[in-house]
Amino acid sequence: MKGHPGSGKSTVARAIASSLRCPLLDKDDVRDCTLHLERAAAGSGILNDLSYAVLWRLAERQLRLGLSIVVDSPLSRRAHLDALARLPAALVIIVECRPGNQDEWRRRLEERGGVLADDGWHKPKTWADLERLVEGYQGCTNYDIGDVPRIVVDTTDPTVSTER
Repeated sequence: MKGHPGSGKSTVARAIASSLRCPLLDKDDVRDCTLHLERAAAGSGILNDLSYAVLWRLAERQLRLGLSIVVDSPLSRRAHLDALARLPAALVIIVECRPGNQDEWRRRLEERGGVLADDGWHKPKTWADLERLVEGYQGCTNYDIGDVPRIVVDTTDPTVSTER
């Protein structure tokens, strides 16, 4: 999966994993477990890097077992894609979630933000939070993916459904 927070990645990832009956590995599940470290002033960047390191290790284990997996992460940097592609037996296909309707995307993000508990402490809760986060990326999310196959999904298109 690839896309900004609130773009629908997790919804699409769950639907794909359920349909294909394969494990879903979600970076947010790992990041959620670092809350107590964040509060101990460990540093957000280090914890994000740790979350990716754990995610890649879990992915590698599943791939070595011969399983197909769905990885739910923003893939916000080329280095993340490269790390994923280097995993043994990895055949990477990117499903990129790009909401075409910004108003709907904003509504969904802020609706989610209003109900997030501690397990979503690191996620943007408002549109302003998302704008600050994306600005901090400094364009690094728009990288050349080379010849990695990619499907782009407009997750705000009412004709697109995750229902089976």
